[in-house]
Amino acid sequence: MDLPNMNTTDEEKQITNSMVNTLEAILFVAGKPFRPKELAKILEVDETTIISALEMLLAEKKDAGVVLLNNNGEYQLSTNSKYSPQVKNFLNAELREKLTDATVEVLAIIAYRQPISKAEIEAIRGVNSQYSLRNLLIRGLIEKVSNPSDARSFLYQTTTEFLMHLGLGGVKDLPEFEKLIEKIKLPETPALSQEAQPEPVNIALEAVENTDAQSEDQPPLESAQEQAEADKAVPHESDKKSPENEEDDGLDDDEEDGDEE
Repeated sequence: MDLPNMNTTDEEKQITNSMVNTLEAILFVAGKPFRPKELAKILEVDETTIISALEMLLAEKKDAGVVLLNNNGEYQLSTNSKYSPQVKNFLNAELREKLTDATVEVLAIIAYRQPISKAEIEAIRGVNSQYSLRNLLIRGLIEKVSNPSDARSFLYQTTTEFLMHLGLGGVKDLPEFEKLIEKIKLPETPALSQEAQPEPVNIALEAVENTDAQSEDQPPLESAQEQAEADKAVPHESDKKSPENEEDDGLDDDEEDGDEE
């Protein structure tokens, strides 16, 4: 009866543990994310071996102070989110304090809609977002990736630095967007009550009453014409002749009569 070869199993286990420790050391020194394909090329091993070792390292570091992050197939070591308050106090959380509301808004859109283009971001916000995107790129919270549908433009997505800053193990650990919306109460526009709304009938009646009031203040057309004719019939004071003028008129008449004789 052949006994199982225990030496081969122990040797494979030793190789696996060695690969896990090697990956941990490389990721710690690198300080940036790596894909399994890149690590396999560096260590000159099969990519499947790298993936298995990374999964073991992921489980091993699950509750440690330093954990392994998996961000869309990119692996990087980071501090555990359980100790985020202490780490933030140590670093004084300088980066978060300097982010404006507009920049945080753009970052949230990218986090939940990534990868997303600049045009889509601005369509959601309704304003130009160039400054906020530049600010986030400088701080390393987002990065540009090629757009498969248009080689002339870029798409934006969050980085591992973003996950480290929030203490998340991956994008999947972000709070569900639907649950966040449920907690937000949008301001309600106060609607006019039925009593406060003017009725069309009342508006029409008020218009008629205002018209009648204006017509009472103005005399009718016929009365105005009669008044104008009466004013013409009464002579003006300047047209009235004084007694002296009448005597002069009489002399003039006699003189005119004499001239005719």
